[in-house]
Amino acid sequence: MSVALRQARRSGLEVLRAARADGYAIAAFNAVNLDTAQAVVQAAEAQRAPVILQFSQNAARHGGLAPLAALGLSLKADAGVPVILHFDHAETPEIAVQALRSGFEGVMLEGDDPALLRPLAALAHAGGGYLEAEYEVVEKGERRGERHCPARLGHFAQESHCDLLAVDLGSAHKHEQKDAQLDFARLDALAQATPLPLVLHGASSVPEAQLAQAARQGIAKVNLATDLTLAFTGAVRTALGGGDTDPRAYLGAGRRAMQARAEAYIALLGGAGRA
Repeated sequence: MSVALRQARRSGLEVLRAARADGYAIAAFNAVNLDTAQAVVQAAEAQRAPVILQFSQNAARHGGLAPLAALGLSLKADAGVPVILHFDHAETPEIAVQALRSGFEGVMLEGDDPALLRPLAALAHAGGGYLEAEYEVVEKGERRGERHCPARLGHFAQESHCDLLAVDLGSAHKHEQKDAQLDFARLDALAQATPLPLVLHGASSVPEAQLAQAARQGIAKVNLATDLTLAFTGAVRTALGGGDTDPRAYLGAGRRAMQARAEAYIALLGGAGRA
């Protein structure tokens, strides 16, 4: 069996555990349609890197869960690198279950109630997938940042049966400026509390040098959406301003711009050449 085929057959959790053990992070990019999803996969292929293709519940509200799952599964099947299909920010256990049954390998449920998380983890594990649990809330709209004692992290992981842990280090969702300052002393304490891969949400708000450092210190999954959306939208606006009227032309410009940003993040986080 070729190295490429062996890599492609690794489970998403195996990929993430390897990242945590070796001090790098897997880039997790949110997509909303064909062009943005292709940008993610094409970036990973160009960098020979494993990648996480994410669709959120907000994206499902817009485009439908079943069509997005089918799109992700198609791109995953044709990719030359490992593509982990992840459902991000499920707001209820019911939609999380629906995502897993639709083919998503991993799911993240908002909330920290172990009683809700355990059956979801069992369903994910039965299908060879994983559960990302929200140990702490990262600022998002009306949801305020929320921190717990790092010493409780291991107990929470055992109680929830989760595989990944999202933590709050000072980043924020949907923030267009890179002015967040990560708390690395806190990251050290959290990383020492569990061997599980840790997850950073709202990474577009973080200076790039700090993202690279976080990947070396235990963050194994880095969620990125806003920065790539800005790149995509900016390129589309430029193309429209230049007179393009064919959606294939202006959406293609957006796809290329988003791919370029995704490639840069993959390299920054240490994922290039890992597939």
